[in-house]
Formats: sequence, C-alpha cells, structure tokens
Amino acid sequence: MPLLALGGWVWQQGKRATPDRGAVLAALRASRGPLLPGAVAAGSASRSDPARYDRESLYEAIDGAADGYLARGFVSALIAVYTYPGSGGPGQSPEISAELHRFETEIGARAQRDAERPSAAVRVAGPADAVSDGNVLLAVRGRDYLKLTSLAPGPEAATRLEALARATFQEKTP
Repeated sequence: MPLLALGGWVWQQGKRATPDRGAVLAALRASRGPLLPGAVAAGSASRSDPARYDRESLYEAIDGAADGYLARGFVSALIAVYTYPGSGGPGQSPEISAELHRFETEIGARAQRDAERPSAAVRVAGPADAVSDGNVLLAVRGRDYLKLTSLAPGPEAATRLEALARATFQEKTP
C-alpha cells in the first residue's frame, strides 16, 4: 500500500511539472531563427540548399557589408537562390537571391533595410513592411529582415519578388 501511495504522489508531481507542450514548441520555433519557404511554396522551379550564417561566418556571405549588419545587431541569416521557369536570357532561367536575416531587435532590422533601400524604391502593397524598385525587394517583420534580389531583371521580376516575400512571411495574396 505505501508503494501505491508513493507512485500516486510521483505521478501527481510529474503532472504538475509538465510544461505546456504548445508553449515549448512555440519557444523552440522562435529560437531556431527565420526560415525560407520551399520551392513549391515560393512558386519557383527549385531552391538551392539554404546556407546558414551567424556573427562569425557572415563575412563569408557579405564581406563588404558585414560590419554594418553586425553594428545593427545581426544574429543569423539564411541565404538561398530560387530558380523560376521561363526565360532569363539565352540558356538561363530567372533567379532570385533570398537573404533572410535575424536581428537582435526590430529597430536593427529596420535600420538595415533603410541603409540598403534603393533610391527608386517605393512601398509595396502586400508583403510585410516592404519596399521595392522592381529588381530588389526589402521587407521587415519583427526582428527579421528579408532582402530579395532578382538576378534576371525583367517585367516579371517585381511580381516574383512580391510573391516570394509573401511566401516567406506566409501572407495571403492580396
């Protein structure tokens, strides 16, 4: 009988100490950093394997601008290239370089966007707080800064940039 009582007490203590699984899952997702959408979600034919960068390795990806990113509180980044069907020129398919950066604060992410904003960029309806000049799209959501660059400028580039930004931030098409 004492063993049964002890077992009941241990079970009750374990039940009380069990954390909310939903809260644990949300915390794990938030800590892993930003994610880029897969090729299908982005409407592209393919996507390169994303390369992950942190404060130590950022210089490998963006050597000339890394100091500015770090000064604004850069934490991590994912970089990939999306390839789209269609003609990007003789023997080429249109591609978009996607960089998704996490900063310590939203202020840092916005400051980086403002520092890289093309002079001809205008506000884009739809993607999270985005501006674009038709060949480059910059967007901020919370601490995440998205930089999309069309490697094959043309009439479809702006549409593809906006669709990729919406897919990245999982927004509906307006």
